Parts: sequence; structure tokens; C-alpha cells
Amino acid sequence: MRLSLRFLFLLIPTLVALTVGFMWVSYKVESKWVSHDLRQRSKLILDSIHDSILDSLNAKRPATLHKLLNKISRDSRVVGVAVCSVEGKIISRSDAVPSSVTCEHLEELASGNPSFFRYQDQLIHQAVYALINDENITQGHTIILHDSSYMSKRGDLTRKYGIAFLLILGFLVSSLTILVYRWSVSRPVAELSRAIRGVLTGNITSLSKSFQKTDFAHLVKNLDKILAELHRAKATTTEESTAKWTVGRFRSEVQRLFGGTKLCVIANREPCIHNRKGTTVETLFPASGLVSALEPIVRASSGLWIGHGSGTADRETADKNGIILVPPNKPEYALKRVWLSKEEEQGYYYGFANEGLWPLCHIAHTRPIFREEDWVHYLQVNEKFARAFVDEVKNACPITLVQDYHFALLPTMVRKLKPNAVLSLFWHIPWPNPESIGICPWKNEILLGMLGSDLIGFHTQYHCNNFLDCADRFLEARVDRSNFSVTIRGHTCFVKPFPISTEWPTRYQPTDRDFIKIGHALCDELSIPKNVQLGVGIDRLDYTKGITERFLAVEKLLERHPDLIGKFVFIQIAAPSRTHIKRYQDLQSEVQELADRINWKFHKAECAPILLRLSHHDPSDIFRYYRAADTCIVSSLHDGMNLVAKEYIASRNDNDGVLVLSFFAGAAHELTDALIVNPYDISETANAIYKALTMNEEERRSRMTRLRESVSNHNIYSWAAEFLSEIHKISQQQEATRMVAT
Repeated sequence: MRLSLRFLFLLIPTLVALTVGFMWVSYKVESKWVSHDLRQRSKLILDSIHDSILDSLNAKRPATLHKLLNKISRDSRVVGVAVCSVEGKIISRSDAVPSSVTCEHLEELASGNPSFFRYQDQLIHQAVYALINDENITQGHTIILHDSSYMSKRGDLTRKYGIAFLLILGFLVSSLTILVYRWSVSRPVAELSRAIRGVLTGNITSLSKSFQKTDFAHLVKNLDKILAELHRAKATTTEESTAKWTVGRFRSEVQRLFGGTKLCVIANREPCIHNRKGTTVETLFPASGLVSALEPIVRASSGLWIGHGSGTADRETADKNGIILVPPNKPEYALKRVWLSKEEEQGYYYGFANEGLWPLCHIAHTRPIFREEDWVHYLQVNEKFARAFVDEVKNACPITLVQDYHFALLPTMVRKLKPNAVLSLFWHIPWPNPESIGICPWKNEILLGMLGSDLIGFHTQYHCNNFLDCADRFLEARVDRSNFSVTIRGHTCFVKPFPISTEWPTRYQPTDRDFIKIGHALCDELSIPKNVQLGVGIDRLDYTKGITERFLAVEKLLERHPDLIGKFVFIQIAAPSRTHIKRYQDLQSEVQELADRINWKFHKAECAPILLRLSHHDPSDIFRYYRAADTCIVSSLHDGMNLVAKEYIASRNDNDGVLVLSFFAGAAHELTDALIVNPYDISETANAIYKALTMNEEERRSRMTRLRESVSNHNIYSWAAEFLSEIHKISQQQEATRMVAT
């Protein structure tokens, strides 16, 4: 039926076009015919009175001439006749000749060009002929006017019959075509579809028997083979396709794809930090989105993590090669620590990476700073990590996941040392457009360094497109936008989106499933009333996270709804970060001062509306805040993904709580059941917080159920499996290419 409608949708405009074309052509042809016929008729009239007009002119008998012209005008189709002198003046004319008819431009009209004009309700044809005597001398001109309306009416009638004929013909052709289609195509295809459903449900064992003597016999024979394969595939994949990605399934997938090959993650941040605290050593697990996303993958594959040993007790807890097994109480993977000097850390990490690349990639109103000495340290540290990797893996070729903007140069460095390594780079922050990246003095080196990877992953397609645009703009490279790849110096790197996620189920499941009890215990710890509603924000202290905008939204909320004063408390956990950078020092002061101002403004309340905690918290402690909070606010001004949003959802196995999420976080593309806000719009954010606090239980649970379904289906193991499957496919293609080359 749909195909029939599509055919009609094509046929009807075609018929309309043919009809309009027919009308236009018939009008043009008719105009020529009418003009020709009337000119011939005018010529016959002139021939019959030519000599009489000349005699009257020569004898100078105007009355006789006028009488002659009136006599000719008695013809029902002749409007009138006029005679002009050679000087261009009217000598005589019949009574019905319009006064607008003059003897101007007679030479042009006498050349045979058709001339029509409107007079009252008539279309008048005007023909002009010269009056020539026996000596071939022009004595004047005769103008003969005809009413051509009768021919127009005849043409209109012809066109009506023509249009009617075309419409009838179109209807007959359409009906006949649809009947033929239904008889020859639609009905057999419908029967074939029913037969296929029968095979799939087990009611029919084969298609070939039913269609042996039809035009579909060859097609059906091949379909039988395909359906048989589908049955076999369905039997083996039904359980797998319905199962969620878990650590066990991920381990099996890694084993299937790579055998005994280990996964290696290279990142600036280490997943386990040892600090000396007096005479004891304290173990910290940093609250980092990168660590929380990737650490479960390395654990699942019993792999290797290479990171910067930044803890004050890191050296004494590692062996002579900087190796320590993690977690300390139950080792599941190896952590290799790389040692950096203070100068290297200052230039590479605080300088180029976080005063240059970080603000460059985040559109958050902080100017990037590029210093040549920082670039030199960035280059040196990337080389140091590349050599640490090569020294550690020696002859092995692990699947390597280089992480983030700290190591943009590392893939090409490793490629030179281990040409057959399978390298990927995941960029956790946004990638800017060419106009923004263009201000970086070392943009070409950064792009070339990244393109040493086999695969570069971003959170969104938008960031992939920006990267391809930059490669196209600044490098002599072949950019294939259909395959999302860049080929340069004989090496092809693929650029694709992989929205990262969090661990599911989280290892920080509460021992007590009573979330109200968890909330009351937290309120006791914080010395706030148990009947308040809680909001929570969990971030590193960074200007991209929109913490000040968040506080201003809380202030606006309490101004608009004073009944919430003393009834709502917002807890902001902000782990200090990059405190050696002045912008971050200033931010800490700004946040503290703003929180103090708002708390003073509402100081008469039983409890302060904002509790600011500028300290590191263990993940297990953070998840307690998630579970106690009625709402979690993620107000990033620009973010690649922001895993806090997904962690909050993963923590809420009570299917309650409301997420307020910034439009500028990558997570907003997936978590559409959150309350999406523009964090720059303080009023809109305040309204969203109020909606979160007053939302009825049914809607809260409905939204959270859908959010949890989304995160559970697309958890960190799902992300890693998709990412590694793509790496495996690329490595297989490269291996095949090498075999062909040799």
C-alpha cells in the first residue's frame, strides 16, 4: 500500500505538469494560428476593396470612402476599417473604429508582426496593409480590425476537452498500474512475508516448497539459507543480547577479542595514592571521573595502569621499578608509577596541560596561557611516559588506552618505539573548533601526536567533527568524513564517538538499603535538622563546573520561595584541584566568599542553606551523599561527559531522586529524563531545583527508573566493550594489510 501511495505521489505531480505544459503549448500554438488566420482574412478583405479605396482617394470622394468602409464593417467579425495617409494621418474610418487606433508605427505593423489589443470586453486583432497604385507607389495604409474573441473561446473549449482527456487517461493509467502492481508484486510479497514469519515462528519449515513455480523461486531459495543461519545465530545469541554488561561478561569479551593480551591504561592520574600522615601511610582513592570510569576496566582485564606517582609516600610503597599491585588488600592489576620533578610537574601539568589545553578546550571564559618552557616540559614528560610504557611491556604488545589531554604527543612517540603497538587515545574533555584551536602555537604538533593512534575517541559526534575539521584545516592529511578517519604519513587513524559511562552495579552499594536512615545519619554528622530536603553537588573545584552559578541559583530559589529557608540545604563537595594555578586559587576564594554571603543573607534560618566542603572524599563517602540527596545538581559550563550525573543515577537503587543537569554536559545527550537547564540562566536553574524538590513521587520514580535503565544498559563495561571492539576491528584490518604487503 505504501509503495502504491508513493507511485501515486509521483504520478499526480507528473500529470499536473503535463496538463500545465499542454495548456501552455496549446495557448502558444493557438495564438500563432489565430494571428495567421486573421491576417489571411484581413488580406482577403483588402484585396476585395483595394481598388475601390484607391479610386476614392484619387477622386477625393471622402463620403464614398466612408460609406465603403462602413459597408465592410457590417461583417460580424470585423470591428472596423481605417485608411491612413502616407503622412500618418487618418483619412477615413468606419464608425466602430476605436478612437485609440492611430496611424503611428504603421511600417512595423505592415511588416507582418501580429498585433492584439484590448477594447472593452473584446480582444482586437489589428492588421495593416499598404495601398499601392499601378506605378508601385504607396498611396497610404489600410487598418483592418477583427474581433478574435471567438477563436479564444474555441481554444478554451479545446483545452478543457484536452485536460479532461488527460485526467481520465491519468486515472485509468494509475488504476491499471496499481492493479498490476497488487497482482504481480504486492500480493506475492505479502504472501512471502507471511511465509517468512511462519518460518521464524516455526510454523513453516521451508519457503522453497510454496514458491517453487513463481518468479520468486531463486530469491526464496537464498532466503531459506539466510533464515536457517538466523535460527542458528538466534539460538546462540538470545541470552547474550538480553544480558546487561557486567564485569564477568566484559572479561569474557576481552578474552574473546584479544586472548591473553592485557589492557594498559596510560593516564596522568593514578587510581591509588599513598600519602604520609605522621608516622602512618594513608591510602587514597581519588574522586576522579577518569579513574572511576577506567579503573573497573583495568581490574576486569588484570591489566596495567601507568600514572604519575604524586603521593608523598608513593615511592616507599612501590618497588624499585615503581610497581605496586592494586588494590592493596586484594590485588587485581598492576600500577606503574612514573616520577616527575617539581619543574616537570609545574610545566607539564600545571602549565601547558591545565593553563593551556584545559581552558582552550573548555569554553568557560578563562584565557589559555602558552609558555615555551611549559611546552618543553610537556614534551619531555610525554617522552618519559612513552619510554616507561615501552620498558614495562618490553616485547609484549598490549592493547593500550592513552587517556586525555595530558598525553596528546604520546601516541606518535610510542608508535616510533613500537610500530606494531595497538594504540588508542580517549579525549575526556571537549575538542574545540579550528578557530579556537588555531591560537595554540603547537597545534600541528598536538594533532600529529594524537594521530599516531589507531583510534581516537571523544564523548560526542560534535567533538569528532571538530577534530576532523582541525586536521583538515591545519595538516596535509586526507580526511575521510564518510569513514571518520584521517590518513597522514601512511598511517590511518579513526575518530569516533564513545560516550563514557560509570560502573554498574557500583561496588559502593550500601549495606543499609534504608535510604531515609542513611539521610538521617548524614544530617546528624553535619549537624542539620533531619526534616530538611538535601541537594548535593560533587565536583573538583574547577571553573568549568559552574559552582558559583549553582550557588546563585540556590540563592534565587530561596528568594522566590522563602518557605524553603531552613527546609532546604545544599551540600557542595569540591575537592581542591590544581591549587598551584592562580585561577584556581582565585576560584576557591570566590566560591567560599559567595557561600558565606548567601549563608549570611539567610542567617536567621535554623541551618545555613549552603554547606561547602573543600576537601577530598572517598568514593564510598560520596555515594552516601548521593543516596541521601533529594536532588543532585550538575551545572557544568562546558564538559565532555560529567560522570557525576551517571554516578548519582547508579547510586539510586531506590529509584528515587531527581537529577538537575546542564545542557552543556555531554551526559545531557543521553540522560533526557533529567531536568535539563542552561546553567548560565540562574532563574531557569532555580526553577528546576524547585521542580525537583516539589515533584511528586510517581514522576520522580518514573524518571529515575528510565535513567537507571539507560545507565545500566550503557555502563562502563558496555563502553569499554564497544571501544575495544572497534580497536580489535582496526587491529585486524592492519594485520590483514601487513600480510598483503609482505
